[in-house]
Amino acid sequence: MGNRKTSATTLVGLAAVCGLFLTGCASEGQPTGVPPEATTPTSSTDASGAANDWPDGADADTPSCQDASAAVLAVVNESLREASATNSTVESVLPWLSARPDPDLGVWTLTGLLENAETAQSTEGGYFVVFATKEDPTSPTFDGAVSALGAAAGVTTLPPLEPAYIGASDMDDVPPAALRCGTQRSQES
Repeated sequence: MGNRKTSATTLVGLAAVCGLFLTGCASEGQPTGVPPEATTPTSSTDASGAANDWPDGADADTPSCQDASAAVLAVVNESLREASATNSTVESVLPWLSARPDPDLGVWTLTGLLENAETAQSTEGGYFVVFATKEDPTSPTFDGAVSALGAAAGVTTLPPLEPAYIGASDMDDVPPAALRCGTQRSQES
């Protein structure tokens, strides 16, 4: 990640977590718990000549939104359970995660809809949480490292993605395309 071009770190995005806006912090480095060899994505160049860093198992022909495997869902849900046991942040786990390869970040983003007693009574029905991984989350044998983005960092024991995603403002802490995949998947349920 240290060889990423400057333009790749100035991403533009919208971080709406179903009406909840949380700030993020930018920092340098690689995701915690990911060995250096796992952070070297496949590189390609798009039509504009800008370099794209595809995460493991993805390229330009990979579908933009697909279901993550049960193995990656288990990793995320175990983290939700661990965090809830210590600070009672959530009352449920995720029934699904939508996976999207993000060549700008060089990771797969994973988006799920989290509910608790308060959100179940509201018209929104929950809020999106976003995670990231370098490894292919559609693999049934997934055993990679997962990081949290934005609001997800407050409800799991997973480390935050570093460097953190920051959009047009310091309140834009998750990529809009990840939220679109989550919205699309939630409408299918």
